[in-house]
Amino acid sequence: MTRNHTPERRSTWNFVITDDGWLWTLSRPDGREERADTTFKTLKQAADDAINHGYGAWKHDERRKSDY
Repeated sequence: MTRNHTPERRSTWNFVITDDGWLWTLSRPDGREERADTTFKTLKQAADDAINHGYGAWKHDERRKSDY
């Protein structure tokens, strides 16, 4: 039986802490890679910059509320 595989279309985002601070990296499905132009003091600053570059983060008030 042969499986029909759909090519990956999602990008992979990573947030990394270095000696200089936080940065984000991005790997696109076509093999291109990007990263922040600078490092940031906080993860929030890095995430905010990533959002400006297309990162799809949920804002706190947009998160699904659990029924628990």
